Amino acid sequence: MAKTRYNIIEITQKKTGITYIYEDYSYWNREKGYSTHKRKSIGKLDANGNCIYNRYYLEKLAAIEAGTYAEEPDGGCASSGILEEQLPPGDSPSVSYTILVGQKMVLDKCCNGIQLRDSLLDAFPSDDVDAILALAYYVVCQGKAFSRSEDWLAERGYSDLGLTSQRISELLGRISDDRRNAFFKSWMQRQPKGDSLLFDITSVSTYGTSNLYAERGYNRDGEDLEQVNLALLSSVSCGLPLWYCVTPGSMADVAVIEYEMKMLRKLEVKRFTFFGDRGFYSEYNLKYITNKGHKFTVPVPSSVAWQKKLIAEHRASMLSPRNVIETEEGGIVYGKTVYKTTEEYGRTWYHIYFDPTRKNKIVNDFMQRLRRCKDELEAGQLMEKNKHIYETYFTVRETPKRGRTVEYNDKAIQNYIENDSCYWVLMSTEEKDTRKALSGYRTRNDVEVSFDDVKNSLDMRRMRNHTEQTVRGKIFVVFIALILLSQLRLTVRNIPPKQRRYWTEHEFLDKVASYTKVHFEGKYKDVYTVPTANQRHVFDMLELPYRYKPKSVVRPN
Repeated sequence: MAKTRYNIIEITQKKTGITYIYEDYSYWNREKGYSTHKRKSIGKLDANGNCIYNRYYLEKLAAIEAGTYAEEPDGGCASSGILEEQLPPGDSPSVSYTILVGQKMVLDKCCNGIQLRDSLLDAFPSDDVDAILALAYYVVCQGKAFSRSEDWLAERGYSDLGLTSQRISELLGRISDDRRNAFFKSWMQRQPKGDSLLFDITSVSTYGTSNLYAERGYNRDGEDLEQVNLALLSSVSCGLPLWYCVTPGSMADVAVIEYEMKMLRKLEVKRFTFFGDRGFYSEYNLKYITNKGHKFTVPVPSSVAWQKKLIAEHRASMLSPRNVIETEEGGIVYGKTVYKTTEEYGRTWYHIYFDPTRKNKIVNDFMQRLRRCKDELEAGQLMEKNKHIYETYFTVRETPKRGRTVEYNDKAIQNYIENDSCYWVLMSTEEKDTRKALSGYRTRNDVEVSFDDVKNSLDMRRMRNHTEQTVRGKIFVVFIALILLSQLRLTVRNIPPKQRRYWTEHEFLDKVASYTKVHFEGKYKDVYTVPTANQRHVFDMLELPYRYKPKSVVRPN
């Protein structure tokens, strides 16, 4: 049983009324396969609420003061025990409360680094800003329904905010359209001018019956439910979400784009570059964006005839070292750009890409599937889902003497290998550089991944009130969480993978979850649990201050 951390808790016996104090250790029980607790008594409270410590804890405090105390090691690293502040001998400080501060330290750094709190204060009272950020931290770390946040918030020192389910609903109801727009204006003004913006639409399913925006439409999650649509705008240069709007679930993408343009003009966003997915590619959409004075970068659907012709023309010259683009994962993508001037869009760049790693995987998987299908044909054990493969890639003959013979259709297999899969085209009226165009579009994907990470907390089945205003308030809080998660993801990715041990942003948060501050009554300063080796590594990577043994690691402001 490896101890991971401990809190100091108080338990009152019902029969005697005596309140006892314990060190409460949380650890993972490998035999039973779940997390559990082990408690160690350190004393009790007298009639006046003062602590009377037992011999074990008094000796422990004395050892701490002498600098000779250390907890049982955890995996070769110092585990979390109280070692930080020197306590006067013979004194017994009263423990007031303990707070889990590790995750808050990480997210506070993200929040302060991008001045997110300042933009919130431009639109909301300070008390509401504290509550919004606390809930956003919960969404980033837990990704669960708001109704389950109370205990999590209390353990992290947010009890004074009083965020019960009822208070949360009241907070969400106060997040009005005017306050949201005030935040958007402040937030967007803090971003680089003339930035390229990424645009995407996602749907959020709802069971609510009082939300005017909930309607049937194309559900991107494949759920047979009413939904609301979210149009999301993000920055290419900083990779952060900037703005969103809620639209009815049945509204078409074209109508959303027109609505978005009008709203951005009101927010004084005059010109930008539109990034979208293949679903936005249409002559009407691109002309509309161009006529409004904006630029665009969009992927061309594989079904478009001129794209197939363009790839065929340049396919032979793609595999050249001059076209190699190295990816963050250590692989390569080939890229080549063709420039044209068109009557509809003016100067236009067509960026052609090929992903050899993905292509090899597709071909390898296909070959393995062909081998299995051949075995099925020879054994006469056919599967309905493989019917097309049997008919396309095999020749089956039945003879009286030899019985059944199964042969591969080599021509059909070669055609599959040489098809245009893993080739794609980005069409842009703004970016002429092949590498920058790809990087910008992948930034859009990063934001989409971040949104999927926090989308679970928008489970509207768990909301006490399903009114339109409450739903809109909840979406705003999740949007703030999306900003924080995106900033953390960017911060982590800027650290070389080997240096951060290939940990993701979620693993950074998990590693520091047990780092605790212990508050003492009276004149004694707050003390902190000893950070584990993994926690020290995270704090070092993020340049966060902490204390370890006699050494203070204090970062400059």
